[in-house]
Amino acid sequence: MSELNFVLTLAVAVLGPLLAISYLKPILLVVLDALCVAPLPGKVGAHFWIRSAYVLALAGTLVLALTFGEFHGSVMDALRRALWLAAAGSFVSIAIITRRVWGPVRERQARPAAPRPPVAPVAAADRWV
Repeated sequence: MSELNFVLTLAVAVLGPLLAISYLKPILLVVLDALCVAPLPGKVGAHFWIRSAYVLALAGTLVLALTFGEFHGSVMDALRRALWLAAAGSFVSIAIITRRVWGPVRERQARPAAPRPPVAPVAAADRWV
């Protein structure tokens, strides 16, 4: 086993999901915060799910890399395999996260909108005040 191939594979397996979840984090925080039934101070609920996404993506990609990594052979073979495994691990992790988040969003969109309270008409004299 080549130590360089091992370290390279682990580095790619960690950096790939970190970059992917970091890219999604700003919009994911907004969506998750909107889905919280009773928002907690400081968006604690949304931050919990973001951290869970990091752990899921990192652990999944590391398991793939350690199980199927190419630690023998050339550095290019190891890099190609590491990139493939990091992309596959990130894709599956983000697909799971997206599916779990999109379910409540779809349900919320399917609900009929709450009726708005009637608005009192504004008198013509009050319009220019």
